[in-house]
Amino acid sequence: MLLIVLYLVWEIIVRIWASMEPPEGALIRADLIFIYPVLIIMIIISLVQLVIRSAKRH
Repeated sequence: MLLIVLYLVWEIIVRIWASMEPPEGALIRADLIFIYPVLIIMIIISLVQLVIRSAKRH
């Protein structure tokens, strides 16, 4: 959950920064190449832990 909140804060900051840049060309978001895989892996790990924890309770 914390990583998702941090990503949302980062995305807001980048969008504000991008809106201040002159529109000379396409904005290439190379940061997303690193952010999305980490987010996806961490979400999958969290979901697996949630499933395992709920299976142990029953």
